[in-house]
Amino acid sequence: MNADAPRGPVVGSPGRALVAAAALLGSVLLASGCATAPSVPESVDFYARAETKIDQRVSATAVVLSPAETEHHFGVPLANKGIQPVWLQIDNQEDLSFVLMLLSVDADYFAPSEVAWIAGARSDQALARETNAFLQRHVPVLIPPHSTVSGYVYTNLDPGAKAFSVELFGPRAVRSFDFVQLVPGFEADFSSVDFARLYPPTEIQDMDVEALRDYLATLPCCVLGGDRKTPGDPLNLVFVGKGANVLAALVRQGWDLTETIRGETTWRTILSSIFGSAYRTSPVSPLYVFDRPQDIALQKARSTVDERNHLRLWKAPVTAIGQEVWVGQISRDIGIKLSSRTFVTHKIDPVVDEARLYVTLDMANSQALCSVGYVQGVGESDAQSPRYNYTKDPYYTDGLRVVLVLGEDPCPLDEIEYLPWEVVRPDAPTGP
Repeated sequence: MNADAPRGPVVGSPGRALVAAAALLGSVLLASGCATAPSVPESVDFYARAETKIDQRVSATAVVLSPAETEHHFGVPLANKGIQPVWLQIDNQEDLSFVLMLLSVDADYFAPSEVAWIAGARSDQALARETNAFLQRHVPVLIPPHSTVSGYVYTNLDPGAKAFSVELFGPRAVRSFDFVQLVPGFEADFSSVDFARLYPPTEIQDMDVEALRDYLATLPCCVLGGDRKTPGDPLNLVFVGKGANVLAALVRQGWDLTETIRGETTWRTILSSIFGSAYRTSPVSPLYVFDRPQDIALQKARSTVDERNHLRLWKAPVTAIGQEVWVGQISRDIGIKLSSRTFVTHKIDPVVDEARLYVTLDMANSQALCSVGYVQGVGESDAQSPRYNYTKDPYYTDGLRVVLVLGEDPCPLDEIEYLPWEVVRPDAPTGP
């Protein structure tokens, strides 16, 4: 079944929802203009962009197919059915046989017979014929010594970016390869950002950990709204690490990239809100830090776009111990509401520290988090005297920013370092 198929109406008056949706369309289109962003190109010869990784004398080559590439090579729009092939090639030059752990690529992968049935084969003869066709193109699970095998794994659809592992196991031996790849044809909002030219190299200052703490505490309390002058949501999140590693850690934990704001994505957002259907990569509105909109945004949406955990990140003009610093804002959308500024907008969870906690636990769970600390800077508020964001949603917070230092190698939970900075109080104002 199509993951974006309507699941039923949202609660409330359909008439009011349609009026609100139309207003949202108008306001978004006016704000976005006609800008588009480049994307990873699609290709009939998708093998040319395949990525290869090596572990001892075994190499794994992988590439995720776009919906258009899938339809071209299989003759069926499998993406409309929620299926996304990943092409693999395993070159085993060792004296051992290995078994491909399919669950590492996708824990809920599709068997060839499932793909055939979902693709429309209904009679016994058609099902047998199509099952055999998909089976012939499936990657072999057994890789003998000194051999090369290739083929597809039929995975669940990830529209913007896909994270997966290729794990091989044999007699007292394991070979493992991690991949994070953008899906070709997807217009991510960050693809128009030239990160290398955000700052002249002479303006980037490298800091030690304590200098970073002081710097982060001096940043503004909040992002700026669409008018670029009214404070918005609190600037409550910092990542320290290479941008590729930050993105990979988030994508592996199920965070989706967000698309550019344009007519098509605006309509999909409206329809998702009205019909309660899924839209994992819906756009987010621009907010401002360092005199520019966010460099990248990601989200984890529930069954409807009205409810999602989302974050925005800006590359800062500093590095810490040689690593990039990404300043961010995270909050949770819990519904939609009317707004005097944008007419229709999302309503955020007023307990914004909960979203901050969520991403911290998520990164710890991913084993990408090596150090964590907290700095001042947001400013404390409570339920009796809340602060307000750009669309006049109240929120309360203990006033701290979380700093998440990511590593390139896994960091188990018992090896996370806790920086001796600010301490989250047990009586922090996290609720009425």
